Formats: sequence, structure tokens, C-alpha cells
Amino acid sequence: MKFYVNWRSSIGSIFKNKKRSALTMFGIIIGIAAVIAILSIGRGFERDTIESLTAEESDKLEVDINFVPGNDALYYSNVDMIQASDFSLLKNVEGVEAVSYPKNDLSYIYKEIKVKDKTKNYRVGVVSKSGEAVSYGRAISAYDNQTQNKVVTIDASLAKDLYGSAKGAVGRGFELDKQVFTIIGVFPAGAEETMFSQGTTKILLPRQTYIHFFGNEQDTSSVVLTLADGSKLNKVADKAIKKLESAGAMRQQGEYQVSNMAMMTDGISEVLSSITLFISAVAGISLFIAGVGVMNMMYISVSERTKEIGIRRALGATRGAIRMQFLLEGMTLTLVGGIIGYLLGMIVAYAIGNVMDISVSVDLFTVCLAVGVSSGIGLIFSVMPASEAAKKDLIDILR
Repeated sequence: MKFYVNWRSSIGSIFKNKKRSALTMFGIIIGIAAVIAILSIGRGFERDTIESLTAEESDKLEVDINFVPGNDALYYSNVDMIQASDFSLLKNVEGVEAVSYPKNDLSYIYKEIKVKDKTKNYRVGVVSKSGEAVSYGRAISAYDNQTQNKVVTIDASLAKDLYGSAKGAVGRGFELDKQVFTIIGVFPAGAEETMFSQGTTKILLPRQTYIHFFGNEQDTSSVVLTLADGSKLNKVADKAIKKLESAGAMRQQGEYQVSNMAMMTDGISEVLSSITLFISAVAGISLFIAGVGVMNMMYISVSERTKEIGIRRALGATRGAIRMQFLLEGMTLTLVGGIIGYLLGMIVAYAIGNVMDISVSVDLFTVCLAVGVSSGIGLIFSVMPASEAAKKDLIDILR
């Protein structure tokens, strides 16, 4: 009950000096808003950076391990650098769910095509299901993939160079690396290749057809470890490397290395967090200045309310009650300023995030920071004025 009475008295004192209280809160609001905005944007940027480094096609976390041979001639040999026995070793590593060779990238294939007595490199694309819509003929279908059908679609500009017209190219033969395919469709021409761009795909084949006729050489110098849920990337990678170094099939011919950027995330996260906290600390200097303003206001309030203190003491109020009233007054002032500052900081953070296309991360830490710091400032900077008010002697006041 005494706490409620003291708190109600402190609220009444704040409202008696509305302008002075508002100006005192202004410093707290600006300081808290600056710190919250910086922390929210900084944490969001940190999260986006880490996610971009660890982004994989699979939802599972993956580790890439490469074998670097001591003799470059091994690259041109038929020897598997990471062999079946190595797969067995890696599958037994704690935290490893699956082991596989990396998927072959068939995104950037270039083949030499002879057009009008000139040989030129053209970009070739592979189609897993349905191909690009065509202007003449038909597109590549899933059936073409299943049956490894020897068909191809080409763009209109290449068709005109080869057969004079796009429509006339349909049903004609098309030679690609000494293999003859049937042109089943012609799609609209895209942008030509320049020194600033790679241009668009000129030739499309069914994926399984391409693999059947031109091979799908597997890179055995790398292996991908798929991690089980909850596994620590760094620990699993270290264990896998140690296993290969002690019992790997090619351990005497080179060394094993972890190559993916995910291994760098811990250090990058630490650096980004440190930068964010440093900038927040610089912005937090304004909170110290605002705290001094609170102390100054409280000292003025104590000097102005000497008679009030004397009357309360005469009516039986203890020194502790007087001290509590002024402490509550300072803490209420700063706590309200902290809540307003938090809301303002989040508005500013989201506004900047939308303009700069940066994620904003809101967590319990930022809420606790706003409430804790503002309450702490009120407590620390109100202690001395409150103690001085409590120490006032009743006889001196009556005189």
C-alpha cells in the first residue's frame, strides 16, 4: 500500500511540471530510439549475411570437403580422389546424415557450332521437364527426357543463320559435337552475347539426352556432407577432416580441406555483432547526457519541494518513504521515456529497413534493453537527489 501511495505521489509531481518533465524525457527517448534502431538493423543485417553465406538448395546444412592433390597430374587421371571407402568413413562421423558427390552444374555449357563456314561457341541449355515455349514446331517434353530422344530446339536467330528461316529449320538436322539431332522447335531469339553479358541460351536439349551422348563426368575431388538436425557445422567438419587424414584412401597424395563459406559464419557473425554493439555504445552516450538531465531535474524538484518534504515528515513519513517517492518519480519518468523511445526506434528501424532493403530483427533482448536501461538510468541518476531529500532535517525545514 505504501508503495502505491508513493508512486501515485510521484506521478502527481511529474504532471505538475509537464513541460519540464517532457523535456527531460526527450533526451531518454532520443537515446533509447537510436540504440534500438541501430541494434535492430544491425542484427537483421547480420542474420541476412549469415543466411546468404549458408544458403543451400537443401533445407539441411551441408559441408563441402575438397581433396587437393599434391601432383596436378591426378586431375587428369581416372583415379577417384575421394573413393567409396572414404564414403564409408564419413558416414560413420557423428552428426553426418548423408554423403554424396556434388551435383554436376550443367548451367553454363558452350559448344562449337559451324554456321556459314564459321565456327562459333553457342550456349547450350538442358531441360529436365518441359522446355521453353516455341514459335514453330513443339517444345521439349518430359517424354523426350525419359526416352533420351535425340531432339533439340534452337532460337530463331540461329535457325535463320542455318536454314534461312525459323520455320524452315523445323524437322531439319542439327550437328552438335559430331552427333546429329532433329530440330523439333524454334523459340524466339534472345539477347546476343556481349563483353558485358553472357547472352541467352541458343540451344536446348533434354537433360538425359545430353548426359547419354556427351557424358556426365563426376567430380570425385569433392564430397558433400549433409548434416543431421542440431549438428554443429564446425565440429562435424573437423571430425570428418581428421578421419580422412588418418584413413583416407588418397591421404598420402594430397590434403583434405573444407571449402564452403559456412565455416566462416562464426567469425563473420562475431565481427558484425561487435560493430553493431560499438555503434550502439556510441549512440548510448546520449543516454548518459539524458541521465545527467534527469539528475538535474530531480535536484531542482527537491529544492522546490522542501516545504512538502517538511509537511510529510511532520505527518510521520519516514526518510525511507521520502527517498522512495523521489526514486519512483525519476524511474517513472525514464521508464515512460524508454517505452516511447523503443516504439520510436522500431518505427525508424523499419522505415530504414524498407528503404535500404535490410531485414529488421526484433527480439527479447532489445525489449529488455529498452526497459532495463531506461529504468537503470532513472534509478542511478535519482539516487543522489532522493538521498538528499531524505536527509533533510525536519527542524531545519520548519525554521
